[in-house]
Amino acid sequence: MAGVPGHEYPSNGVKYFPPVFVCIFWVPGVLLPAWCDVEGLPSGAPPQSPGVVLPDTAPQPAPSIALELAAEEKPRKMTESESRQFVVHGSDFTTRSAIASLAERTRTTLLEIMGKDGDGWEHAVAIQLRDGNAPVKMSFYQVPGGYRLQLDVYLSRGKPSGLERAILELLLIEFGLRGRGAEKVNSVAVPSWLVEGMMESFRWKRGERERALYAALFEKNELFPVKKLLETDQLGDLDAIAHAAFRGSSGALVMSLLEQKDGLESMKAMLRELATFEGDVKALLLKHFPNMNLGPESFSKWWALKLAQMAEKPFPHVLTILETEQELQEVLVVRFPDPSGNLIEVGADQFRDLLALPLKERQVAIRAAVDRGGQFLYRVFPAHRPVLMGYLTILGEIAADRDEGIPERLEGLARERERLRGLGIRTRDYLEWYRITNSRRLTGDFETFVDLKERLERRPGGPEGPVSEYLDSIQRLFEEKTN
Repeated sequence: MAGVPGHEYPSNGVKYFPPVFVCIFWVPGVLLPAWCDVEGLPSGAPPQSPGVVLPDTAPQPAPSIALELAAEEKPRKMTESESRQFVVHGSDFTTRSAIASLAERTRTTLLEIMGKDGDGWEHAVAIQLRDGNAPVKMSFYQVPGGYRLQLDVYLSRGKPSGLERAILELLLIEFGLRGRGAEKVNSVAVPSWLVEGMMESFRWKRGERERALYAALFEKNELFPVKKLLETDQLGDLDAIAHAAFRGSSGALVMSLLEQKDGLESMKAMLRELATFEGDVKALLLKHFPNMNLGPESFSKWWALKLAQMAEKPFPHVLTILETEQELQEVLVVRFPDPSGNLIEVGADQFRDLLALPLKERQVAIRAAVDRGGQFLYRVFPAHRPVLMGYLTILGEIAADRDEGIPERLEGLARERERLRGLGIRTRDYLEWYRITNSRRLTGDFETFVDLKERLERRPGGPEGPVSEYLDSIQRLFEEKTN
């Protein structure tokens, strides 16, 4: 598998890093760890690293030289994360600690999904904080006895975007490099769909569930089907809408893989090969997830099923005023067959007409509607619950062959529904106005933006006139100048 575009891999393949020690410097109230070269140990500090042993007969500098070295020695600025897998260099202590905490949280979340295999990490990740404005850069080095993973982060504009994603990608690469010893590796990479899918599973686990996104993807599943997911690796070419679709589709695929029988073990086995794999990713998927290989479109079927599950609203999901009113149109209907077998539907306004049915037939028809209304009672907007209870009470009286002011009561319930509907419309319009004038982020109304994007990309038909020809020529000239 070729390296991810934008990642830099050294051409020489091998770099040697001198042995280092972890030294503890005391500041009042704080213990600060620091990496020190063997040659750069502060005066009098004995080496504590079990991996390096200095001979007792090593020559010592003269006292005057030792004092001079101690005065000039400045410990490197570094901070280790709690697990010690991440070593953050550069910048100030507060920034280093924040980046180390973010990296550790990402690692912890991955462990919660993948199990505790990651506790025994083999390769540390160095995070170098630098000044300047540039994208996050990942580097891979092969060193004697193992590998070195490094992340260069540029802080001129604060926390860079994509930092958590880059940390996660390095963690997945590190998982795939374990147990390889000194095996020569030319390049490492993890597919974008796997990284984005894992990130989405993180959001799903934290409760940040954009069900509107998955509902739109389920209805428009041609945006990023599985085949297109596996072939996409240049995320920089995607606009905001396409990237959101890619993220949601990747999340559905990764979570559907993890939910298969022995899915977690299969995912770990695949990751051990994936970091250095250079063949067809789909073949690797079929190798490690044989239960999904049920046909030519098996992955797409599992993926679509997961999208449908993620788009469902959980029980009991309380509807808005307008959503409740729309659902009541279907719930408050009594159905029964006529003598010829045709299905007759009676809406809420005509409930009193049910008294004309024979009692037994009437009771059977009403029982189904009452059961449906009782189940829906948990999901209606709170102000609609007395209204729905009023309708169910009337149906119960009709089933008992009672008629006590039913027309007036139905009219009162209809007026209350209309009042609530008007309130819902005004509330919706006000919230939309507030969101448009005050929002500083994406609203999540994904399907509307997809429709707009499709309309904008659709070229208008009809004959081209002189104005269109002129504008086309200007466009071509502009493209030539910019290229």
